[in-house]
Parts: sequence; structure tokens; C-alpha cells
Amino acid sequence: MNPFEPARKVADAVLYEGYILYPYTASAPKNRIRWQFGVVVPEAYAAQGTGEPFQAQTEVLLECDAHTEVEVLVRFLQVEARQVEAWRQSSFVPVESLTLGSKNYVTFDEGAERELTIHFQPGVQDRTAAPIASPAEEKIEPLAAADEAVAGRIVRRRWPLHGAVSVDAEPVADRPGLRKLRVRIENNSAVVPGERSSALRTAFVSTHTLLHARGGRFLSALDPPADAGEATSRLVNRHTWPVLVGSAESDAQRSSLVLSSPIILYDFPAVAPQSEADTFDATEVDELMMLSVRSLSDDERNEARATDERARAIIERAERFGPEDLARLHGTLLQTKSDASGMADPFAALDVPGMDCVFVKGAKISKGSRVRLHPKRRADVWDLFLDGKVATVRAVHQDVENLMYVAVTVDDDPASDLHDWYGRSLFFYPDEVEPVGAMAAG
Repeated sequence: MNPFEPARKVADAVLYEGYILYPYTASAPKNRIRWQFGVVVPEAYAAQGTGEPFQAQTEVLLECDAHTEVEVLVRFLQVEARQVEAWRQSSFVPVESLTLGSKNYVTFDEGAERELTIHFQPGVQDRTAAPIASPAEEKIEPLAAADEAVAGRIVRRRWPLHGAVSVDAEPVADRPGLRKLRVRIENNSAVVPGERSSALRTAFVSTHTLLHARGGRFLSALDPPADAGEATSRLVNRHTWPVLVGSAESDAQRSSLVLSSPIILYDFPAVAPQSEADTFDATEVDELMMLSVRSLSDDERNEARATDERARAIIERAERFGPEDLARLHGTLLQTKSDASGMADPFAALDVPGMDCVFVKGAKISKGSRVRLHPKRRADVWDLFLDGKVATVRAVHQDVENLMYVAVTVDDDPASDLHDWYGRSLFFYPDEVEPVGAMAAG
């Protein structure tokens, strides 16, 4: 059995988080600003003051002996440019899209999975390292018109990657059998000139690390055993967040498996069992995503199909989405009505009135209103930093259980305009917001 199998679903969700977002079309603003998580850029690009790192470092504590073997698996996506070119009289010309008959071809960046494995014996070795090396590659796919004449081509191109992964182990003072394990990932690739999208050609995207110990156990960095608290406080993790994976039933503070993720997680994360496949946005509810995809126009669905094969799979899954799928994702058996043809209507149970406002302390909260945030449920660690912040309401939503949510962007967030532009919001219950000043009625 693959020792990383228990972590595979969560790791894959991390690998493709934000890969392509609803409505899954290349023309959508949010899909023109991609690759936000776990980006390790070339060192020369980081030196330009971009604020993005050329290193990622994981440090964890490991109970081990001379026979313990650790397998380190580093995973990331390599950006592959897919350029559509149309034949124009005597040459190929880059275009955003090309339609030939009933088939549409769209220019878009894809992601190629990359993995590097290192075996290490921390009880007897102090250090080991391995290079990251991926050569340049170009593939050309000709496109023919109905009369079989050349009408265009698809050029897929990858740029060379260069970097290194090092693994170090050092003893922990006064703790025989306990060692600190450090995994450092560095990107030494050349920089492709241009904007950030060009620099990402040689970045490591969605970078994360899986560690498995045979004959040893990693200690939780979030909830360490009492006698390891001081040693844990000295761990230095840069641009990554190590958590235990597996089962917490036998020991909630130790595991033989760790996922070091660029996205903040808790120990022993798991993908919901009712989730059939990825929608590339783990913060969204699968049920709502499928219903949202079904609401897309035919033109939007066709563009999504042409944008990426993974987007095509989401569209086709949504088109098959029926009452049983709705019940499975929702967790309840929903009563459905039938239309004249006798076919069940999966949307019949969702016949709830549309809402564009909610009242808080007698004041109407709607799009454009300003509120002060007071998170109560601590659903996310970032809630600690948002308490007392003033935000602007972008929308008010109601779900199938008639619960209301207020979608906001934080006013003093430097990226608030950007979040609004590509449709990203923070969601709070009405009792977690307080009206500020004059309310902007809808």
C-alpha cells in the first residue's frame, strides 16, 4: 500500500485549490488571476521585491530511532502554456480562441503535476538533498477545418525548472529519541520576462510536502504533547503549515503521516465523504456549486468545456446532477416534484424566495452597507484578525435551509478592490455583523 494514500485526497485538494474557479471559463476575471497558493517563485524574481518567496520550509518533530525511515514527497504544479494560434494566409497568429465547426479552442494555462521523492534515515543521517530538474518542452497539435485544410494549431509549452529539496535532521536537546526534521524547497529557475503571469512559467505552484515515517511518529505542531511544547515553539515553518494526517482515534497528538500545506488546515483533515470530485474551491459547498453550474448559460458551459478538461468534467457532472445527487450532498432526503413528463425536478425543493437584504438590530443590511465584524463561531483562524474590522457588504445570500449569510470585503484590506473585481468575499451570519453609520438601502 502507498504510505501516502490516507493523505492523497486532501493533498490533491490542496494541489488543485484555485486551479480554475466558477464559472470555470477562461474569460472570467477570477480565472485571469490564478495560482495564489503555495507559489515558490524563482529566486531572481523574489529578489525584485515582489513579496513572493523562493523558498518553502517545513519543520516538524519526529520520535525516531536508528531504524526509522522517512519518505519525503514534494508535489507541485508546473505551469504549461496552451496557446491557440490561427492560420492567417502565411503564418500562425496567436488568438484567444478559435472555433472550427462545432468545436471551440481556447488559450489557457494548464498545470502539470510534478513529484520528487527522497528517502531519509533521520536517526543516522544529518542531511540529504536532491535536485529539481525539468527540461523545456514544446508540443504542437495541428487543427484542421472541415475541408481538412490547416486552420490553426495548439502550442503547449513548458519552461525549464531548476531547484532543490534538502532534508536535515538534528537532535532536540535533553530529549533522546526526538529529532527536528527540516525540509526546504528552493527555486533557482530562470525568470521568464514579463508580468507575474510570465514569471509563473518557472514557479512551483501549489507546493506542498508529504512526510511518512516508518518506525517513527511525528508530533503535532498545533497540539503537541506537554513535554514537547518548548521544542515545538522553536519550529520555523515558512509559507507552509504542517498537520497530522490519518486517524486521531489512537493518538490525537502523534501520527506517522504529515501534510505540510500552503493552506492553513487542522490536524487530521479529511475530504467530505459525499464529495464526488473536486470543484477546485474547497471553501465552497459542493451542492451549491453544482446548482450554480447548472444555472450557467449554454455559451458559458461551452466556453468552460473548451477552457480545460477538468472544467469540462465539472460541467458534465453538473449536467448529470439529479435528485439523488442533491439528497446525497445535502445529507437529507428531499421531496421533489415531477413535471409533465414525469421526470423529477431537482430544483423543486429549492423553491425559496430570493432575498437581497437582512435586518440587524432593526437596520436594513444590503449591498453597499457598511458593517463591523464580530466573528463568533471561529470557523477560521483568520476570524481572530477580523474582529472589529469595518467591511462593505457585497451581497446577501440565503441557502436551501433558509439560513442567511452576509458576504463582505474588508475596507482596510489593500486587496479589497481586487477581491471585489474577481468576486471573492468573506461570509458571516447576520448575528456576526453590526451596522455602521447610515445604512445603504438596496
